[in-house]
Formats: sequence, C-alpha cells, structure tokens
Amino acid sequence: MREERILMAATRLFFERGFDAVGVDELGKAAGVSGPAIYRHFSSKHEILSTLFDQAMDRLLLLVPEPTGDPQADLEALVRAQAEFALSDSELVSIYAREDRSLKPDARRRLARRQRQHVERWVQVLARCAPQHDRDTLVTVAFATIGLLLSVAYWPQDVRQVEALGDLAVDIALGAAAGGLAAHERPRDVV
Repeated sequence: MREERILMAATRLFFERGFDAVGVDELGKAAGVSGPAIYRHFSSKHEILSTLFDQAMDRLLLLVPEPTGDPQADLEALVRAQAEFALSDSELVSIYAREDRSLKPDARRRLARRQRQHVERWVQVLARCAPQHDRDTLVTVAFATIGLLLSVAYWPQDVRQVEALGDLAVDIALGAAAGGLAAHERPRDVV
C-alpha cells in the first residue's frame, strides 16, 4: 500500500517537474511518508523510476491479447492495446520520453529487452498481414505505428477530450500502418 502511494506520487512529480528536479524528501512528503522511509521500500529514486517503467510495460503487455490466427484482427488488437495504454498511462508515457536516460544501465537494458519483445510481436503480426515485405520494412512500420499511438500522450488536453478518442486513434494508426506498407510497395522515381 505504501509502495503504491510512493509510486503514484513519483509519477505525478516526475511528470510535473522531471526526475532530476524531485528530491527524496519531497517525494516522501507527497506520498505521506518521511523521505528516509522511502528507503524501506526502494533502494533509490532510480529504483522507483525503474519500477514505474516495469509496471508500465507489465500493463501494456497485459492489454495485448493472445494471437487469434486472423492477422488483421491481431493487428487491430495490438493497435487498440497500444492506444489504450497511451491514453490511460499518458503521464508515464511522457515520463518515459523524457527520463529513460535517467535509468541505470541494467534497468535500461531490461526495459529495452522488453520493448524489443513487444516490437517483435508487432513485426510478427505485420509479417502475417503483409508477407511480401522484408523485416526492415516491418520493423519500421511497427515503430512508426507505436510512436504515432504514443504521441497521443502529448496532444493538448482539449484535443484529448474528443469523443471516442481511442477509436479514432486506432483508426488513424491502422490507416497509417496500411499506408506505410502500401507506400513501400510503390515504385520510386529516380531523381
């Protein structure tokens, strides 16, 4: 319970002010404990940041359903999960974009490994949707689509109030993925 309060306070403060600008005493006060009491639950502020990223990846991966065998349905499920994650964890997405460099090397490697596994899932689904494409193209489309969906976290608050934003983001991302794959099939003019 206390660990969760610390993590919630860290999310809010890291989002508002940045990792480096938040001290342990301030973090403890926001969580309703003394600064030194944080060390009963976490070895350092870096461990708190790493735990936040681990929990975020856990939530994202839990949103992704098992493959159904229908490539288009599986792609839509991946897109929908990524959109839901970006919308529900927008503060953490923002923290990640700014603060992943603050992770200790071992935590950064662990996060990168988990991200690669997630992207590989996208690549496998895209390969079933468009088997004519090479791996490099599929990886690029996967990263572009994921990036597009994560960008929702940075949209102005009034834009994020659009009715059925999740469905709209899913439709846009599916269109972007399909457009990227189709554009790569067109012959290019030589200049």
